[in-house]
Amino acid sequence: MIIALTGTDDHAASDLAQQLALLRTAAGASVLLMSSAHAQRMRRSLRYDDIVICTANGAMALSMAGVIVVLVRPADLQDQQQSELLARIRHAVDLNPHARVLVSVAHGARELSPQEVGKVLVFVAQMKSARLADRLVLDESGAYHTRHSVLAHEDDQEMLCAPEVRYLYRQVFHGAQPE
Repeated sequence: MIIALTGTDDHAASDLAQQLALLRTAAGASVLLMSSAHAQRMRRSLRYDDIVICTANGAMALSMAGVIVVLVRPADLQDQQQSELLARIRHAVDLNPHARVLVSVAHGARELSPQEVGKVLVFVAQMKSARLADRLVLDESGAYHTRHSVLAHEDDQEMLCAPEVRYLYRQVFHGAQPE
């Protein structure tokens, strides 16, 4: 399966792509992690169970994906970045109508305001087959937290990734519905 990650923050999307690829590899799959620049030269003869692509503007990579993960911040949903991102995803879904679109929202420790929640919901509603996957809270140390963080034990030192990334992983690779 091809999984493409995109968003308004390329660095955050790249980090999330790496973590999903790491979890998939730990589950025993052979995984190719690549950027959209390399995806354009990808050959079908490559033999991997999954391909995880971090793409900034790569419409081709998005259109090849079975799952498109969109990482957005509410502050980015009010400017030109939102329109460009929305257009890229809509174009990819038009080319590949069977792609699932999962939107994850990254925000700071402060709760989202009602206006921000509204912007996120309107953004998700503007895309065919899109659904809100989760809200990822990014704290000062750079760690993600969600309501799923309480599912993991604080003293679990052998965790590969944060609980919220593992929750997103289950949604991407197993199609799990949110609780």
